[in-house]
Amino acid sequence: MSISDYFYRIWAYLKSHLLQLNLFKSGIQDELIIQKERRSTRVYLALLIISIVILVFYYSVTPYTHTVVIKTPTFIKYSTLSKEISLQCSCKTISVKYEQFVQIKPFNHEFCKSDFISDEYIKQLFILYGQSWNNSIPTDFRRIAVFQFQTLRSLCQLTQETIENKLKTFLQTEFVQPQLISQELLQSQIGSLLTDFVDMTTNTFLRTLKFIQDTTAQNLFMTGASLTSIFPTTQSVFNSIPYSGMNYILSDGSSCTCSSSTATSCMSLATFNNDIVHGFQTGCYMLNALLKSTLEVFCNQTFINILTNSSDNFKKLNSSVSNWTIETLLSQMFVTHWSNQTLFEQYFNHCAPESCQYTVTESYDFLFIITILIGLFGGLNSVFKIIAPFIIMKIWPIISKFIARRQTPVTQFVENELNPGKFNSKYINYCFLIKFYFSDICQRSYKRIFSINKKKNDRIKFIQKYSSITR
Repeated sequence: MSISDYFYRIWAYLKSHLLQLNLFKSGIQDELIIQKERRSTRVYLALLIISIVILVFYYSVTPYTHTVVIKTPTFIKYSTLSKEISLQCSCKTISVKYEQFVQIKPFNHEFCKSDFISDEYIKQLFILYGQSWNNSIPTDFRRIAVFQFQTLRSLCQLTQETIENKLKTFLQTEFVQPQLISQELLQSQIGSLLTDFVDMTTNTFLRTLKFIQDTTAQNLFMTGASLTSIFPTTQSVFNSIPYSGMNYILSDGSSCTCSSSTATSCMSLATFNNDIVHGFQTGCYMLNALLKSTLEVFCNQTFINILTNSSDNFKKLNSSVSNWTIETLLSQMFVTHWSNQTLFEQYFNHCAPESCQYTVTESYDFLFIITILIGLFGGLNSVFKIIAPFIIMKIWPIISKFIARRQTPVTQFVENELNPGKFNSKYINYCFLIKFYFSDICQRSYKRIFSINKKKNDRIKFIQKYSSITR
């Protein structure tokens, strides 16, 4: 036996048994009822197979999400997972001081670390002042340098102390966060907080300095060696001459009157041995003049050696921003840049997350789909065993009658059934073609026509040709 014949026999065997399969046996031997039970079985199997196919297809293409929980994860475990997925971790300690995981360090301008604010250099300027104060013009650099550099040293010290105090307060502030945040977000937040801290500290310092400047100018307090101890002239205790302001001679030979309105304009470049000292200002109000000055002349080693009467005892500045004014440097608190290091591991350890969780999207595996189908099979089986007989017994007769009304050949066949004298083979052929859908009609027509037809030869011929419609 060939393989094709073997499979054909198997197919024929299965087909015959499937056609005879009856899952709704009621025990009634009526052929019409048995036939309806077999149809119910076919509808039941069709619905069950279609449902299983749909469920398998749905769970095969539809992803699902589930949450994975990790209890008390270590930093290494968290670091490994956080590179691949987004973790959500709840902190055991929700408030952590910045000092426990943040390191902030300001880098001061090189001038505030140079020899130009040292005691030795200030002492050298005092010597120059003592040698020149009574035989030099008011704009002479040797006459004003010691006071200006003492002021610069005070400003360096004041800014450093202000930054240290503010920074200490900032680091004592607590970072409150109930959830552990990622390393990138933490660094971004700390960077933003540091920017706000620097801006606030600088603005507070400058407002205080501006207040002192305005107070000095409005009250006509004269500072500096050239104008120290200037008092208004009085005639008596009750009768005094109003002070009109000090006349200040500038380096170019011009002059201006010192008053509150000229505090920022009555100034010019200082001189040294009748030469201009580039970038360094002097005027009525020494602090205002100092703020408008630059340190570019102190990048010239020759000038420094002549000024201090020494050879390379005081090194020049190497700053690339030597042409910036003192006011500009002061607006940055004499800090060139800030170092900000956020220690995420320290933050993680202080947060001490009790658990972390993440959501994973996956596809259902074959074993899971089989489990789902087994779980749903009982429900589908019960539902379809109710639906299938209902469709055959109640719904299908209605549908078949509706279709029969719309089919002209079937209508003619039914009419011919009522009048068998007009019977011919054309209508029987229609019945044969639609026997699967309208077998009940065909059977009734067949029986009626067969009982009326009296001729034996016609009956035999009819049975041989159309006997299959009653099966």
